[in-house]
Amino acid sequence: MQKYITQTLLIGCFACISFNGSSQNNTNSPYSMYGLGELKSQTNAHTSAMGNAGIGMQSDNFLNTLNPASYTGIDSLSFILEIGINGEYSNYDNSRHKANTFNGNLSYLAMGLKITPWLATGFGLNPYSSIGYEINTTGLVEGVQLAYPLDITGSGDLSRVYFSTAVRPLKNLSLGIESSFIFGNKKQTQYHDLTNLGITSVYNETTNYFHNFYFQFGVQYQLLLNKNNSLNFGLIYCPKQELVTHRENTSYDENDIIIDSEDESEEMFPIPEEYGLGVTWQKNEKFQLSVDAGLQLWSNESYNTVGADLEDTYYINGGFEYKPTTNVLADYFKRVSYRAGFQYNKSYLKLRDIQLDEKVFSFGLGLPIQKQKSTIDFSVELGQYGTSNKNLIKERFVRLKVGFSLKDNWFVRRKYN
Repeated sequence: MQKYITQTLLIGCFACISFNGSSQNNTNSPYSMYGLGELKSQTNAHTSAMGNAGIGMQSDNFLNTLNPASYTGIDSLSFILEIGINGEYSNYDNSRHKANTFNGNLSYLAMGLKITPWLATGFGLNPYSSIGYEINTTGLVEGVQLAYPLDITGSGDLSRVYFSTAVRPLKNLSLGIESSFIFGNKKQTQYHDLTNLGITSVYNETTNYFHNFYFQFGVQYQLLLNKNNSLNFGLIYCPKQELVTHRENTSYDENDIIIDSEDESEEMFPIPEEYGLGVTWQKNEKFQLSVDAGLQLWSNESYNTVGADLEDTYYINGGFEYKPTTNVLADYFKRVSYRAGFQYNKSYLKLRDIQLDEKVFSFGLGLPIQKQKSTIDFSVELGQYGTSNKNLIKERFVRLKVGFSLKDNWFVRRKYN
């Protein structure tokens, strides 16, 4: 198993190196043109199947990235490596037009390690947001009411590298901190097709570069109800942080010759403070039920989001997991974990006096690998985002996420007879 983990770790490192380049255009949502784009889930296939609920859930045979304090739940002297891939099929409908798209990519790479009975740590890389859209409209020549085709396209992504540390100062209390570095860019290109007007066509390209650190603090407390039942409470808090932003504007003619170029001074894009609360009920290590709620205060912030307002976003997530037995010698399908959940999220975008929302139903399986505690996790999300009211766009989607959670024991002295 040790050799298997090492080989997979090398593969994961190569995936990590190429992550930023391969994650470009991992969305086709027209809403990704606003703000930081389409904000991505920060969870793995395990918690995705449970409705992204788990702020109060302890890590055990997997890494719970929803709360850094959860890492103290990793088995003593254990190492966990997780790699995930995802695919998404989307249908867009604004009551007059429809379109279908598909995207797929590497979704996360994460590692976690229990160093001592009271100290654990973790590292990971995943997408923070994605930008990818195309709008075909018309423009007007300034001073003359002459229309021409105007094509607007957007691309880019922001990625997140994070390092987490968790400690257990008391038997049932865990504290954690996660330090992240967010980086990436978003680019918009406007093609002014002036051919029919006898004028040279022009490309206007605007690129925004983002980077800065971001922090999350977490707490978990386990309340033992009796020998077989426990309640785990979790809290997370993310203080406000501002991404450093640098903008470049460049104009080209139809022969790709630069006709104007400008670098704008740095400004800040705020990521507001966030609060989260979660409760997990666990019974006999076979069944657990999790419920989360959270709030992020976007309405206090402003940015260049023409046509959209920023509003406070909140979420309510819930899910469960059932595993018939924890006996590694039992029949295979009795060792499979069965999961399902639901989530409701209010978006931070408000367009035409409508604050967008998202509703998602999810389910999945955790398939054990041989007799080990390693698993292959599957999650399917069926959901809807936005609305077709007021000529906005409703998105219906199916997301599939596959995660490999590989576990091994480190720092164990082998004995041979």
